[in-house]
Amino acid sequence: MVRRTIVFRCLLVTCAVLPCIYLLSRGRTHVLNDLDQSQTPQDVLASPNRLLAASFLVGTNRSSNLQRVSLVSAFQSYPDVTAVILNWSRLPNVVQIVSLLCGPWLEDVIAEIVVWNNNPREITYQTFAKTGCPSEKLRIYNSPHNAYFQARYIACEQATTRFCFLQDDDYLIMPEIIRTLHARVLRTPDHSIHLLPPHEVLSSQLRTAVTPDGVHTSFAWLGHGTILPRAGAADFLALLHHLNASEDEMKMADNYFTILNNRIPEVWFDQGIELGGGQPFTVGMEGDERNKIHIINAWRYLDTLLSAFRASDISHKSRLPFMEVDTAIPASHPISQAPCLGASCLLQTNIPLLPSNLKVGNYSADDIFVQELRIIQSLGQGAVNHYLRFPPSQAVDGRPDTAFRSPLPARRGDFVGLDMLSRLGSTNSTFEITLLVTKETVDILHHALFESSTDAVNWVVSTRALVCEKTELTELHGLTSTPHKLQECSVQLQETDHRFFRASLQVDIPSSPHWMIYEFWIRLFT
Repeated sequence: MVRRTIVFRCLLVTCAVLPCIYLLSRGRTHVLNDLDQSQTPQDVLASPNRLLAASFLVGTNRSSNLQRVSLVSAFQSYPDVTAVILNWSRLPNVVQIVSLLCGPWLEDVIAEIVVWNNNPREITYQTFAKTGCPSEKLRIYNSPHNAYFQARYIACEQATTRFCFLQDDDYLIMPEIIRTLHARVLRTPDHSIHLLPPHEVLSSQLRTAVTPDGVHTSFAWLGHGTILPRAGAADFLALLHHLNASEDEMKMADNYFTILNNRIPEVWFDQGIELGGGQPFTVGMEGDERNKIHIINAWRYLDTLLSAFRASDISHKSRLPFMEVDTAIPASHPISQAPCLGASCLLQTNIPLLPSNLKVGNYSADDIFVQELRIIQSLGQGAVNHYLRFPPSQAVDGRPDTAFRSPLPARRGDFVGLDMLSRLGSTNSTFEITLLVTKETVDILHHALFESSTDAVNWVVSTRALVCEKTELTELHGLTSTPHKLQECSVQLQETDHRFFRASLQVDIPSSPHWMIYEFWIRLFT
């Protein structure tokens, strides 16, 4: 519903990082544009549980006995998520999104779908008849006026489920990703998880602020796909009312949500498909300036609330709703995360995506965008280009023609892993950790331990040998003078009743190779 790339583009233009603009404009469209030209989003919808290759080797005798692992069993016996979609000018998209959310692949996750119609033209259930979504599951609300983005939170507050899933009407989020969001939020039910395209993840990182006065927050959008507790939406609205927020501030609620929470938001690199169409809400520099004003205003509100909190001896029981006040120090080595496409799993890695000397800010509300600009300038064109071109999400998108590449050489302590969301649980089958990688990454893997765990705390090391074979696939052009064939590497797992799997580098390697992972998955060998 909102075009959000322009602000970041303008920062890059100011920095003279002009070649990045093309990449940024692709941020939400690459999946759709790179599909077979005969495919449409409807084709993708028709096969949400599509099968991905379990091996990229040609002519292997065992390929017919391999399959990717995707655990999609229910995590509980009843659905506990209300999906909220705002309609303004993209009704065909909303119909398509409802068709996806109401499908059988999410029946144990999504309990109800709310379509909040901000458009003056009323819609009815008949509009969605072809989706097959039963009327008892689909609730349509024709708003008497355009409530803008506060409508998300009102609809969520009025829900009867424990969680809400929010998304804009110009974006398609595949069911396996929603299942992954749901599985993870069950482990941390007190905060939201946000899907963001790479340029927005970068922006969120650069806007992170931690100060001695108790600020520990950042900004993240919600429209690319966000799951949050219903109580969080209710508390957020209560806080806005406590602040006597103006009508315009209420309408622009998205600009206030993560900042006022005063918790550095959990953001994942997304795998979404842009649908486009209709009239975007944010158009041109005027819309960008409006967003900037409200984001700065949110920071000022946070400063005011924290000042009042420190000045008064407020007990824990009488704290303001929604806002965290306890000291929180960001991890010195943050974990980057990305949901798998085509399977229910989550990539996790501590491989640095930015220089290690880049620190979170200690600055005022008025400086937040200035600080972001300064950091972008210090990073330079090459680093920004790399961040946008090789995000971690491309290691788990099911495609052998995209890749995650570390910007810096591999170093001791690096790891890349998968959370399969539940234990594999089979003792009669053979499982393998599998990676499609470049020749230099093979060198890294030969110095790595392959581990598995039930809890991501206690790890069991596999003693099986790493096996790597050349494929007929060639690495991306332009990175080396002579592109080499990609190699498929696998390690057999000794423990099959585990949930977490990783490769962790044990030494620094003199040749200073970079991680470059085209695909990373767990497969079953029968």
